Amino acid sequence: MYRRRHFGAALALAALIPSAGAGERALWPAALKTAYHVRLNSTWPQEAADDCRNGGEETLDGTLTRNTDGTYSGSFARNTRLLFCGAHGSEGATAERCALTLQGEGRVTANGVVMEDETSPSGRSVRVEWTPVSGHSAAVTGACPAAFKDALRGMYLTTRHGAEFPLTTAGEGPRTERLENYAWTVEVD
Repeated sequence: MYRRRHFGAALALAALIPSAGAGERALWPAALKTAYHVRLNSTWPQEAADDCRNGGEETLDGTLTRNTDGTYSGSFARNTRLLFCGAHGSEGATAERCALTLQGEGRVTANGVVMEDETSPSGRSVRVEWTPVSGHSAAVTGACPAAFKDALRGMYLTTRHGAEFPLTTAGEGPRTERLENYAWTVEVD
């Protein structure tokens, strides 16, 4: 009888404690927000090469919303201006130098996985990956060979990119941080 009472009490107590769903592994505490507005601004190196420049800038702006499995997903607006200056081609060192500009804009789908992070104010960070969706546009102009311009455009429109950044807690205001291991500044609210 003694065992049965404790077993029943344990079952009653377990029913009161929220459990993590399958795959969730309780990686996000209740203090995390259900949605985050995120703005990523590139901090790419800007290098002048005589009369042209390597570098450019890119921004992503959108909202990540928590899913029932503890992951986050959303859609971001992406705007890019990528500058290239250099030699490219099969001739190697003898290839002529050329310059080009890629101008791109459109939407990307973003998916994030929450991870433990002792350096984050919330104790959690998110690893976000984004991929362009259909309708994303890119125009490549400049004096580089057509094959190189086509390959760069194709890469821009299909390649998955990612970054990892700290999450704020519910009730905490906006936070801006330059990401240590990525060429981005992130604003999270």
